Formats: sequence, structure tokens, C-alpha cells
Amino acid sequence: MSMMRIVASVLWLVCALGGALAGDLSAGIARIEITPPVGYPMGGYAARQGPSNGIHDPLHATILLLKADGVSIAIVSCDLRSFPSERIVTLARERKLADHVLIAVTHNHSGPMTWEDKSWPKSAASWFAETEDKILRAIEEASKKLFPARVSAGFGEIYLGHNRRKVAADGKVTMFWRNAEKLPTSPIDPTIGVIRVDDASGAPRAVIVNYACHAVVLGPDNRQISADYPGYLRQRIERELPGALCLFTQGGAGDINPYLDKQPVAENGFGEAEKMGNALAEEALKVARKLKQPPNDKASLRATAEVVEFRDRWDARKTIRAGLTTLLINNDIAIATLPGEPFVDLQIALRDKSEIANTFLFGYTYSAGGEWIGYVPTIRAAADGGYGAGYNTRIEAGAGEAMIDRAIVNVFKLQGKLKTSPGF
Repeated sequence: MSMMRIVASVLWLVCALGGALAGDLSAGIARIEITPPVGYPMGGYAARQGPSNGIHDPLHATILLLKADGVSIAIVSCDLRSFPSERIVTLARERKLADHVLIAVTHNHSGPMTWEDKSWPKSAASWFAETEDKILRAIEEASKKLFPARVSAGFGEIYLGHNRRKVAADGKVTMFWRNAEKLPTSPIDPTIGVIRVDDASGAPRAVIVNYACHAVVLGPDNRQISADYPGYLRQRIERELPGALCLFTQGGAGDINPYLDKQPVAENGFGEAEKMGNALAEEALKVARKLKQPPNDKASLRATAEVVEFRDRWDARKTIRAGLTTLLINNDIAIATLPGEPFVDLQIALRDKSEIANTFLFGYTYSAGGEWIGYVPTIRAAADGGYGAGYNTRIEAGAGEAMIDRAIVNVFKLQGKLKTSPGF
């Protein structure tokens, strides 16, 4: 099915398989503004007429650094459409700030163009390079403010989006971008995942919210920089939980749109983005407030990172390199990353196949190297076609399923359940 080839692999086993000593897990948090200047080209919509002409709300990068037994993992949530930066991953490791960096973007379509033009406004001092430096400084700041931490996770459910690919009985696909009537569609996944990080006093210091839905409430008519609904989600959670920072991570949102896709600014576009962010925040807060922290003697942290190679779907002479990272926290929380736009069925498949109670897919997350791989459809979707499945995608059919299976293999490895030599 696939020519998947592992071209690089790094495995860190943190804490003995039997568990960690009390207090071994620590965390640090930081945030830095990454808003581009007015006039910067905006990304996300070919139909947008011109660069940004104002700033409605600023963009940020929020960092959660987890560390155990000398090995550290930085989770970076950015209000950007995509931000593949091998430089951040490499320099963070070289400077001993973090062994692994997960650059998770909210996939915001009301922010700047990123990797497509790394020379604006000038190659000697580009916004992209400046943003890389800012994120590295924020990771360093988080590393200097570590505190003993406990981590818990759970799930809720809320319907805020629909599947934008309508497949007829004869297999013909039409795109269903907007669904103001909230008509039922399939497949979708209403699951909202929450990871809460507390300090020694039990106070929440960081909340990760994981949900699968494109950040496209605001459309191409909007030329003001904004974080769209994930920004409002973050604001609401941080108002309700003073002292905590909120990080939003996308799931398998490759084929999932908000009901009010591309709501015109003149028709309460920002208000609708705020309404969606608040609704998501309310459900996330319900989950976060019910979580019970594990005892300290359960603390553990493990990770594996690798770069996997696939064929280009349209030109078998070319290859695409995907960096994948898998985390295991407390033997109870598994996180698999994918550096592109996975379809929602891949998120569902990951949870179904995993034996870890709290399993999360962080789509849109650059980590171990390689490149931004674009849309990642399922085999079925690739056969049916449509946007992101039959066009505007370039990775070979079956790559998504292969990466999910790879993540499951890595989870078993991190649990110590796969033998390293033959035997009964």
C-alpha cells in the first residue's frame, strides 16, 4: 500500500518503565506575541484582496514545557495557519532547551502567510525568522520557570462543525463549505479533548484544548489580523481559570468546517467567531474542572520522534518526508502528531486502535523534521475525490493510515510492550 520508509529515528525513554519518583515531572509555561505588522500578506484564502489592513486581536505563541529526568518536550501552540520550522526544533535541542518541540498551529486563516515567503519584508530580517527567534526565547523562558507538575486528561463532546465533503450514493463528491442550517453530515467527531497541568498546590497552570474544526469562521473579506475562534476560546478559559495559560491544538480537521464558514465581517463575523470560541471553552471548562490528578508516584514521560518518507501521489519519482512524534505521559495520556491536515476519520482511528485511555491526535503539528505535508485524506476519501482528497493534496494514498498505525506501534514501544528481540 505504501512505500513508507523511516529515514531518521530518535527514541527517548524518560523514567524507568516502572514509574517515576515523586516530583520527577515538572512544567514551565510562557507566551509571546507574534503578530505581524500591518501590511503583511495574509494566508489562507486565494480570494482575499490585498494584505492585512489592521489588527483586530493579536496573535500569540503559547509554550508548555514538560520535563522529567533531564529530558524535555516543548508544546508550542501558535495562532498561525502553518509554521514548519526545522530551525526551532534543531536549535532548541542544541541549546538544551527541549529535546522535542511540537509546533502546533491553530490553522488560523486570518493570520499571516508563513513559510511560503520567508523573506518578507526583507530576507535579512524576515517576519518568519523573527518569529522563530521569539518562539525560541519563549521556550527558554519556560525552561527557566519550571514547577513540580501533575497532568490529567479527559474528554467532552460538542457539535460545532460539519464534514465539508458531501459524498453521494454514486460516489460523486461535492464540497459543502458552509452549513448554517446545521444539517447532519458524516463523518464528524464532536470529541473535545482536554489536558490539564497543575502545580503542587493543585492550581491549574496550563490547559490544552484539542478539537477538530478549521479556524475559518472569518473569511477572505476580513483583512484584519485575528486569531479567529481559537483566540476567543483561549481568552474565555484564561478568564475563568486565572493563572493558567490555554493552548489550542487542532485534531483531524482536514475535512471539517465550522457551521458558519466564512461568515462576512459585515454580518457579525467576529461576533460569530467569539460565539464559537465561547461555546468550545464552556465545554472544555466542564471537562477541566472534573479532572482528578494522578498521584505523584505515577509521573512519567516518554517520547519517540522519527521522519518517515512517502511517495508523492502524482509523481512517484518524488518523495515527501513527514516528521512524527509520539508522547506518553503517565502511561495514561498518548499524543501523536502529524505535520499536515489529517481527515477526521484518522483521528477516530487513532483513538479506536489505542489502548491508552486518553489518546490525542495533534494534527497541523510540525515536530521531528521533514516538511509540511498538506492534506492527508483517508484511502476511501482519496478514492472518492474532492478538495484535499482528489486534488490539493500530494501525499500518496494510504499515508494517513500508515502514520496512524506507526503512532500505535510507537505507543506500544513506549509502554515497553514490544520486545526488541525474538522470544516467547
